[in-house]
Amino acid sequence: MRRVNLTFADINKFCLHNPPVSEVLDVIMTTQIIYAKSELIPSFYEALAAVARERVYIEMIEPPPLEKVAGFQNELMGKNGPVYYAVDNGKVVGWCDVFPEENPRQSHRGSLGMGLLPEYRGKGLGSKLLAPVLDHAKKFGLEKVELHVYTTNQPAVALYRKFGFEQEGLLKKYRKLDGRYFDCLAMGKFL
Repeated sequence: MRRVNLTFADINKFCLHNPPVSEVLDVIMTTQIIYAKSELIPSFYEALAAVARERVYIEMIEPPPLEKVAGFQNELMGKNGPVYYAVDNGKVVGWCDVFPEENPRQSHRGSLGMGLLPEYRGKGLGSKLLAPVLDHAKKFGLEKVELHVYTTNQPAVALYRKFGFEQEGLLKKYRKLDGRYFDCLAMGKFL
């Protein structure tokens, strides 16, 4: 076993950038990962809107109308497609879904989308959401899951790599927001 010497500054830096273990356990113990339910769509919509308003993690900066979002979610659920919610005390705090491509020649592929409210990030919920969605996507008949992620979102990039996603391309200046460009990774995983 290799011995590592840590200074007080090292420990302090770790503690500043990582939540206390008790906080992580509280979130994990109270948050359930469930298959999406129609009655939770308004709560899902609130979570989607909150993440969109951050303007940095997902493509949209405001969600489409609730009716349109509900239609997409209900359509995917109606097909028993891969769509899961992280729920804490009856409130959707995160989601992960894979929408199959509609073109018959591309229907073996699906596009992944996911998000978590800020106070639920860094606590392992991304992994807890992604694992059942990928399993469900395979049982659903998809052969490949694809996604786009901003290069600035390193925690998400690390999560996807942990689950076996590989970089398939770099889209330079993919997004322009408030005069700033963002590069994007195209990633994919064969199931």
